Amino acid sequence: MFAPNIVTHVKFRPLLPIKEMEAAFNSKKVLQAVRRELKKEIEDRIMLEPFSQAAKLALSKGFKLTVGDRSLQLEATHPAFRPLLQGQKRGQMTWLTKARAPIPIVLPNGKTIFRSATPRSMADGSWYHPGRQSTQIIDMARDATRKVIKRQLQKQLKRMMRQK
Repeated sequence: MFAPNIVTHVKFRPLLPIKEMEAAFNSKKVLQAVRRELKKEIEDRIMLEPFSQAAKLALSKGFKLTVGDRSLQLEATHPAFRPLLQGQKRGQMTWLTKARAPIPIVLPNGKTIFRSATPRSMADGSWYHPGRQSTQIIDMARDATRKVIKRQLQKQLKRMMRQK
């Protein structure tokens, strides 16, 4: 049946006293650490996107992380987060004909030009948005944060085990 060197059962005993574990792993403190790491990671991921510096700055300040009792809530406050996370279909931007002022366009070389969208330019097939793939910056940041927190908790648990 069983070989003599195989462990068939283990008597469970806590490695550390429960009160000490609860004090060491305070959920509020852990969530605050997760919040800091997640905020930093999201900002870093935004900086890797091919946006202008002004757009990167606006997006990095365009979200809010709130710590609850046992949860962390991410709220996007900037309207550009929706197309960033969900992507955007290719299509003509007909709403630009309602613009009251010329539309600034930043060229790849950094120069800014101004153009007006008219019904005639729309009929000619101009003013198409090239579309945008969705990004997983939140998922990537969450995974990176999990790794960091896991390492921190392992270090803390090792330190507690050494003290005993």
